[in-house]
Amino acid sequence: MKGISGVDARTWLVLPSDRPDQFSTPEVCEADAVVLDLANNVAPENVEPARHAVAKHLSGGSNAWVRVNGSDTDLCSGDLRAVVACPGLRGIVLPRTESADQVRAVKAQLRAGVTIVAMLETAAGIENADGIAAAHGTLRLAFGSPGLGRELGIAGGAAALLYARSRLVMASCAAGLPGPIDGPSVDLNDIVGLGEDLRHSVGLGFTGKLCLHPRQLCMTNSAFAPAPSKLAWARRVLAATRASPTSVIRVDGEIVDWQHIEDARHTVARAALFDPADARLRETVVHFRYRRRDAPTARSSWRIDS
Repeated sequence: MKGISGVDARTWLVLPSDRPDQFSTPEVCEADAVVLDLANNVAPENVEPARHAVAKHLSGGSNAWVRVNGSDTDLCSGDLRAVVACPGLRGIVLPRTESADQVRAVKAQLRAGVTIVAMLETAAGIENADGIAAAHGTLRLAFGSPGLGRELGIAGGAAALLYARSRLVMASCAAGLPGPIDGPSVDLNDIVGLGEDLRHSVGLGFTGKLCLHPRQLCMTNSAFAPAPSKLAWARRVLAATRASPTSVIRVDGEIVDWQHIEDARHTVARAALFDPADARLRETVVHFRYRRRDAPTARSSWRIDS
């Protein structure tokens, strides 16, 4: 499994919890984050075997996120009890999150360092996005687009859910979180449609996406990595800054200020994170990109260049 944190993860591959044979295939290892799903399509008679399979996997040297049942169900507490003590638990994906109280209640049951991706897939959740993003325990927001579409009776394309997606992006930024995780592209055979969905997501400010099959990973990872043209620009900015650290400089005819330098450092560091070939380009300065608004000091801030 890649050593990429939940803050930076681009691809979130969702796997059925009752299929342990799929947990560690070579294709799965291409995902930045794996989500073992206890919530969807697990028959009642398979609930306990699925919990056991997930706990065994997370206690045997592997790590993953776990999607539990919604906190408004009787199954949620049992799901949490099954996995909270597992050393490989990276975090909880909480479906149908509608309030900050739900996040706090789940976080209270987790050990230190284990956080929550709050999935917003109802109208109430979207309208409460600000409070959910700011809640203690929330690492990122995720968009449950299929669920919201069903609730609203929306059968249109991506534009029909533009408001909801923008709400998640704005709430994440206001709370100091990374960009949210977009919902899945459900037609596994439509690669053209996946490309269109990814361009839409990137353009709106999302920084990751739920994936339903390993064949979606390569294109999704590429879409959320720095574009070659932007990475080349970032290198030019940093080179010019090093060459004239105290002078006003121009890059591509544009005056470079501290915001440009900040963006350039972030771009180079992110490229190094995803591509070992770029590791030599990583800046050695301490640089923070994401910080929760409630973080008291830089010590508790989220870093992208550890």
